[in-house]
Amino acid sequence: MTKKSALLTEKGIKLVQEGQYTQAASMFTEAIKCDPKDYRFFGNRSYCYYCLEQYPQALADAERSIQLFSDWPKGYFRKGSALMGMKRYGEAEKAMEQVLKLDEDCEEAVNDLFNCKVLQLMELGFEEMQSVLLLERFSTVQAILASYSDAARAGGQEVVQPGSPCPSLWVGNVTTELTEKHLWDLFKMFGEIESIRVLHERFCAFVNFKNANMAARAMEKLNGHCIENTRLVVRYPDRRTQKVLPIPLKTCLPVTQQAGAAAGPRRRGPVNEDECYFWRTTGCHFGDKCRYKHIPDQKGKDRKPWQP
Repeated sequence: MTKKSALLTEKGIKLVQEGQYTQAASMFTEAIKCDPKDYRFFGNRSYCYYCLEQYPQALADAERSIQLFSDWPKGYFRKGSALMGMKRYGEAEKAMEQVLKLDEDCEEAVNDLFNCKVLQLMELGFEEMQSVLLLERFSTVQAILASYSDAARAGGQEVVQPGSPCPSLWVGNVTTELTEKHLWDLFKMFGEIESIRVLHERFCAFVNFKNANMAARAMEKLNGHCIENTRLVVRYPDRRTQKVLPIPLKTCLPVTQQAGAAAGPRRRGPVNEDECYFWRTTGCHFGDKCRYKHIPDQKGKDRKPWQP
């Protein structure tokens, strides 16, 4: 990296942090002119194009960064993000899998890989919750489709019976402060848990028990339970998208936490009543399938410098 390109990159990163993606892209373009072999400049500009929803350009830059350095995880992540923006979810899934081959600890790639699979199933006509439950059981889209095909040949028996007693529970009011560990520690009192999937973008989670009796006991005891300043809604999964907004419960906070909360509100649930928090910060991959509002000029407005 030359001195000039380093200076341009520094300016570009600052502009990104300020949400000025067009100007930032220009800085990275100038940096590329100074050093066209530096893969990082293409990755940075790809991110700018992604934020501007110029997904084909974002994809082209991501692929160029991979050509220059084939073992760079972020290059594949940028590629996957661009492909998700273009709704090419199958290809995005492969890109995110490659990220995890190179960096198995990339939590963002884990989440986006799962979202890729959910969105593929939703495009095939599955409901969101049904998709999540099926992926918890079968792991891949291909395995789910094969299972449905086998069930059809066996006489049309459904693989999942939503809305009725089963080992799985839908948990609503899951704010970003509520982690998988919180849920695991809470629900494990009622039996052996096979898996938990937290979907902060949808403000919900799925808890999968070993059997239906365990799930029934947990639902009976924990529906309405107060934890981390929110009241949980626990029910059997349903084909319809649950629209239950987080309910702050300040009375549930310890005194020390109440004092901390007084210093400034903690973010939970959608912002401004019905705007998507992720749209305003790190980006929402659910696009027009998101239940909350995506206001164009608010995209990335609340992104912090430390957020991706």
